[in-house]
Amino acid sequence: MTFVAAVIVLGPGAGVLAFHPSRPLYMQQRPVALRAPDGVVLHGTLSRPRWRRAAVPGMVIVHGSGPLTRDDVRGDMRALVGMGFAVLTYDKRGAGRSEGVFLRQWGDSAQYVLAQLAADAAVALDSLRAAEGVDPARVGFLGASQAGWIIPLAAERAQRRPRFHVLLASPAVSTGVEQYYSDLSGDGSRPAQLEDRPKLEARVLAYTGPRGYDPAPVLARSTVPTLWMLGERDQSVPTFASRRVLDSLARNGVSTHTVVSFRNANHFLRDADGGAQPPVWNKMMSWLQSLGVVRAP
Repeated sequence: MTFVAAVIVLGPGAGVLAFHPSRPLYMQQRPVALRAPDGVVLHGTLSRPRWRRAAVPGMVIVHGSGPLTRDDVRGDMRALVGMGFAVLTYDKRGAGRSEGVFLRQWGDSAQYVLAQLAADAAVALDSLRAAEGVDPARVGFLGASQAGWIIPLAAERAQRRPRFHVLLASPAVSTGVEQYYSDLSGDGSRPAQLEDRPKLEARVLAYTGPRGYDPAPVLARSTVPTLWMLGERDQSVPTFASRRVLDSLARNGVSTHTVVSFRNANHFLRDADGGAQPPVWNKMMSWLQSLGVVRAP
C-alpha cells in the first residue's frame, strides 16, 4: 500500500497545512532532548492534540524491559493523544538516538539499573510538566511491565509529585520472584517448566531465593494514586503474587493503589484466547475522571 501526503489549504493568508500518515492530523509533535543527572542526553518526542486551546493533561510513557525506543510505544502514544493527553515518549538510554549504555539485568545489579532508569523517567516528567500547553497539575506516568518497578522510584526523584500512575501488567513483587515465575511459566515464549497452575502458584509463593529489588517499601510509602491493570493469565508477571502484595498494603492502611484484574488477559492485556479485548482504556479514563484529571464526556 502506498501512502501519499495530503495538503489542506487553510484559507487566504493562512498558508498550507501538510501532513503524512506517520504524523496524524489530530496531533502536533516536536522533538525534545532530556539531560539525565549523569549527563546522558535522551532524545524524545512531545506529542499533543493539535486543536486544543486550553492546557491538557500529560503522560510520560515509560518503557518495559529491553532496549526500546519511541517507536515501540507509538500505538499507545497515538491512542492517548486521541483521548486528549500530551504525551512525552523517549528512546531508552543506549537505544535509538539516546546516548548512554543500555544495561542488562538482573541479579545484584537490578537496584542500580532500575534507579538509573527511574532518574531518566523523572527528568522526562519534569520536562513534560514545564511544556507549553500542558497543565502541570495533571501530569503523570503510564508504563507497562518493568515500568512498574521504575515509575514509583521515578516519582520520588521528580521535582514535584506526579498526579497519577497507570501501571499495565506490572509487578508488585521483587525482581527475584518475577524471574522465578517467568522461568517456571515459560514467560509466554517457551515451554513451561511446570504446567500445573495450582502447583506453580504454590511454588512461587513459597520462593525463598534471591529477592533482588523489592518494590514493596516504595509502594508502601507512595502517596501517588496508582491504577494497576493486571491480566490473570499473564505468564511473565505473577499477577496472583502481585495482588497479594497490594492486598497486604491495603490491609495496612495504604489506600493509594487501585487494582483492576482482567480474568482472561495475558501480559499484553489482550484476551489470551483471541476474544473481545479487555476495556483497558475505558477503565483508565473512568479512574482518571474519578481523580479529576480528565472530565467526563
